[in-house]
Amino acid sequence: MASTSIFESSSGEQRWIAQISKILEKDVKVEIDPVSIFRVPATLSVLKPKAYVPQVIGLGPYHRFRPELYDMERYKLAAASRLQQKFKSLEFKELVSGLSGLEHRVRACYHKYLDFEEETLAWIMAIDGLFLLEFLRCYNSIPSITTAHLVDSTGRGLAHEAVLGDVLMLENQIPIFVLSKILSMQCSSHLEVAEVLFRPSILMDFCKALSPLKTREDLILSEVSEHAHLLDLLYHLIIVPRFDGPAVKPCNIYGESEAPCSEKNLSLDSSKLSQVFRYLWSMLMKLPVGFISKITKPVKNMVSVSGKFISIVPKGIIASNNEEDVKPENEETKTPKVEEIMIPSVSQLSYAGVQFCPTTGGIATIKFNHRTKKFYLPVISLNVNSEVIMRNLVAYEASIGSESLAFTRYIELMNGIVDTAEDAKLLREKKIIVNSLKSDADVALLFNGMSKCVRLTNVPFIDKTIEDVNKYYENTRAVRVYRRMRNFVYGSWQLLTILAVALMMLLMGVQSFCSVYICPKLFNTLSSE
Repeated sequence: MASTSIFESSSGEQRWIAQISKILEKDVKVEIDPVSIFRVPATLSVLKPKAYVPQVIGLGPYHRFRPELYDMERYKLAAASRLQQKFKSLEFKELVSGLSGLEHRVRACYHKYLDFEEETLAWIMAIDGLFLLEFLRCYNSIPSITTAHLVDSTGRGLAHEAVLGDVLMLENQIPIFVLSKILSMQCSSHLEVAEVLFRPSILMDFCKALSPLKTREDLILSEVSEHAHLLDLLYHLIIVPRFDGPAVKPCNIYGESEAPCSEKNLSLDSSKLSQVFRYLWSMLMKLPVGFISKITKPVKNMVSVSGKFISIVPKGIIASNNEEDVKPENEETKTPKVEEIMIPSVSQLSYAGVQFCPTTGGIATIKFNHRTKKFYLPVISLNVNSEVIMRNLVAYEASIGSESLAFTRYIELMNGIVDTAEDAKLLREKKIIVNSLKSDADVALLFNGMSKCVRLTNVPFIDKTIEDVNKYYENTRAVRVYRRMRNFVYGSWQLLTILAVALMMLLMGVQSFCSVYICPKLFNTLSSE
């Protein structure tokens, strides 16, 4: 296998040596900020690359020089130039020179080694920083100023919304301290202009407008500049609970978890049993004996009635043969993934008497009241950019090494309970999902594709909620009856198979007898006359 290198050219190695020498020999003080702008793990990006790779505007060093994005450079320069002209107190080269002093701090923010010259990196930060400031400034006032005239490489116009997803991608971030530095360099003679163009509230309002969940109201404006970048600010604005106590043993809430040997044997035995009975039933239906219809017709009616009952059985207990109940296999299902949480769907829980109630808080308000049968979930707003934002929040939460992936576990919970468009519709009618997508089916598709290949974690209050829901659901009368029937049938399938074979032999003998002798009185067969 060919070896790979962080350097894109031989000159990159010389730049690396020069940077290290500058730090060691000249005693350059480097602020050790934690890495905050990560590359998305391949296990996530391979599932849906477009959700993590900018499609219109590249910000920062990771994607800025991609050929398909570089066509947008002239529009980015135009926006940066407009903002720079409003200050008129500092030449652009002076701005670049001032940002050069942040070189080592900027490099420390990025997870990947940046194979750029010091001046090149400063130019990137200056142009992209000014563009981002101008974009944020115009977002609430006149959104068409910066992006209405944008076109892609094919010449098709791009809406303002097309840029929003790119701005909140993990690999497409600009450090907030760079934005603060740009403004501080302009404040000497145009303080009023700087305060009007950029206030901490603009960042907060932008993140709140794009947040899928309710955000905090207690964040002090002075703390905004302490966050790493826009995605980091959005993550901390979302009400994500923190857990400082000792880890609790995780509950067994996964559908593909290790099952006891008896359960595995039951699964194998049930497969054999179903094959035998399907064959015997097909043979039984073909027998031209009159009284057979008196047996098969009631059984057909029972099967049709039991369809509704079978639909409320929890996931993992019975495998449905109905193609409509099975999620379609796509590219995402073929890749390794975290097991889906074992919890009934919204439709199944509703049929069992569970009421879904919206909450005015965030993720911390998730709970299930066993006495009132009410399942409380936070309100989530979904639009064309929601999937990109949520996927990048999941990637960021996993990258920063959080002890408890609360946001990720919430997405896993929604993935578990929303299986079909009907599930999404029920939550929309309960005001839990505010749907701005085309249909409820799009909501189901969104959640079914989320939360793949993320490490397992422990979120006590969500795990406790899932455990309580499963406990209530499995103790409902319909499920208890089904479980007893299943245990009885699976436990005695060999005996039932012998009895079925004996019955079949008897019926075949009756058929042979009736093919020779006419027996209308006994079996209600028709005379050949």
